[in-house]
Amino acid sequence: MKKQEQFYEGFRNPDRRYAVYQIIHGGASVPELAANYDARWFGGIVGNIPYTETFPNDTAAWENTERGMREYFRRGMHTWIYDENGYPSGTAGGYVTEYHPELIAKGLYCYDYWRKIGGPSVYRADVPGDKLWKAVLLPTVGGDPIDVTDALNERGVLYIHVPAGEYYLFMMSIRRLFDGTHATESYSEPRNYISLSDRRATEAFLSCTHEKYKERLQDEFGHGILAMFTDEPSLISWNIRQAVFPILPWLDSYPADFEAKYGYPFVNACVAVALGRGNDVVKRRCDFWDFIADTVAENYFGVIGDWCHKNNLKSSGHMLEEERLQAHIINYGSFYRSMKRFDWPGIDQLNTEPRALMGDGAIPIARFIASFADINGEHEVFTEFSDHCVRERGEKAGLDCYYGSVNWHLAMGVNNFTSYYSWDGISVEEQNAFNHYTARSGYLLRQGKRDSRAAVFYPEAAMWAHYTPSVAPRGVDSSPAMKDLDRSFAKSAWELLHRQVDFDYIDRALLCEGEIQNGCLCYRDRAYSAIILPCVSVLEEDAMQKLIALAKAGVSVLFCGETPSVCREDGRPTESVRQIQSMLTDGTMHACSIDDIGVLYDTVLPEHVRCVRVVGDDGGDAPMLLSHVRITEDEVRIVYIANMDDKPFSGTLSVFGTYISAAEADAFAGEIQEIPFETQFSCAKIPVTVRAGEGRFFLFS
Repeated sequence: MKKQEQFYEGFRNPDRRYAVYQIIHGGASVPELAANYDARWFGGIVGNIPYTETFPNDTAAWENTERGMREYFRRGMHTWIYDENGYPSGTAGGYVTEYHPELIAKGLYCYDYWRKIGGPSVYRADVPGDKLWKAVLLPTVGGDPIDVTDALNERGVLYIHVPAGEYYLFMMSIRRLFDGTHATESYSEPRNYISLSDRRATEAFLSCTHEKYKERLQDEFGHGILAMFTDEPSLISWNIRQAVFPILPWLDSYPADFEAKYGYPFVNACVAVALGRGNDVVKRRCDFWDFIADTVAENYFGVIGDWCHKNNLKSSGHMLEEERLQAHIINYGSFYRSMKRFDWPGIDQLNTEPRALMGDGAIPIARFIASFADINGEHEVFTEFSDHCVRERGEKAGLDCYYGSVNWHLAMGVNNFTSYYSWDGISVEEQNAFNHYTARSGYLLRQGKRDSRAAVFYPEAAMWAHYTPSVAPRGVDSSPAMKDLDRSFAKSAWELLHRQVDFDYIDRALLCEGEIQNGCLCYRDRAYSAIILPCVSVLEEDAMQKLIALAKAGVSVLFCGETPSVCREDGRPTESVRQIQSMLTDGTMHACSIDDIGVLYDTVLPEHVRCVRVVGDDGGDAPMLLSHVRITEDEVRIVYIANMDDKPFSGTLSVFGTYISAAEADAFAGEIQEIPFETQFSCAKIPVTVRAGEGRFFLFS
């Protein structure tokens, strides 16, 4: 057990930073609260200044906040700074947009007139919205739009000289984003919002929040204060309620910047996205969202990240609707690209009951977000978790739900816990024990690296190519292609989780930058033997070339649902598309329907992709048992299993590899005890019984 002994002291007496942080808005300014959280052994708090009518110039509020936070530091706790009054982050409680109305977010409202217009003729049309940007005629037989915006007269009416032929009229108007959007639907208040594409808005936000904290507390940046927490920022160019017209994101600089980057008019891309019309629709749709993704990642998340790094803080936060793939497009262009800008990425988890956490119809967001931390080296990922859903029913969550939620998060890879829990009915002693349990678990699951040998691909190009902005609530596109993307992306991951297969999510950049070594795709400290691609009917040329090379090198390439049919760059089949189809035919690559992905895993997923296997006493699988396997530099394998079922599990845990000792770590008592095991077929086997909602740690040397 010598190798495990290195964990004894850190596990027995864990760093308090690994315990739970309670979110108390405005409470950071009340020093007396620190004693309360100290007694319950919280890691600290996530707090912010009270927002008064004179924010950001309320000297007393800033003085009280400084005094309150310093009391936490004096007691050995830490804080994170929550950067907003309520949510979404970006306006400083409305200060930014109130004093800088030019920074209020705008959208492009798209009106597609329903009837055909014949020419030659003169056609009159009034225009929708506040300010017409473009009016175009779209030939019914296909082809690019004809710009007729200059037909607008001084009274705001179009008198269009329609050329010969038949056309559809399409008009796009610029409006303030408010009615029916997230600006009016958040729990905080109806509040104008900024555009995440606008660097000026982000800098204005920083100047009245981040810089003000810096004036008071800079000496504790990176010491007592660990991170800045930004909450649910998003593009809000979509309706939460039923809409009248579809909306596209807008910034006045978009047209010139887009044309400079892609070499053709922005209006052509807008027509392709909104209507699927014009030439090169696939390319233009992808160009549009690719462009939006860069502006958001660079001008909001990038600006905040740069400020944090300059000031010795970690950039952290969570997004809006992480669990919904379509929301990734309309909120960020690319969720993946923006999330990579966080040092400590995070999620929002409103469920606390174990079975509810296992709902496999949506993206397993904890595993999704934890992949960013695992791949990019910080190894810190947080959750804003709570008993919200239980409280909304007028009920009270039991202590078993608190532990079950922590165990679910740990199994998925989350190790930082920020809390909105009510703690209703949970005693001080129980909270103290809970925080010690969380800290011990968090300590152990920070050792080494997650041993993920499979990767699920983030299908950006297919998402961009297929999504059509919608007037349905939440901007949902119910087309078959988008339904398949949603379902395949969720199912391809959950079927791995149900089989206790550790995996990461990767994007096209990682796929193309990674090197092929020893039959694996290698990137930093990751080595993937299998790549799973959900519904990638559209794929970049370099990505297809890399997949071909990977398959030839022995990496398992598995397609779930659609396989590549066109190239993202020009929307046409290329030689790479034909080569992939040929490799699917001869068995060098593999494909299956969405419903059959589990069967494909069982038949073609390489055995060495699995680090562990769990089998019930009845010989069956354990789909409600999650696992998390880590490997340290001196080859201690840490195996964590959590039972998310509402009944106990009894069976056998097999850990692949050759070992000389095994131990179990008890996160309640802080003890590590050697346990017997048997070796069979190049793996260690131990009997395990896991209570409902329970998590257990095993160490193998």
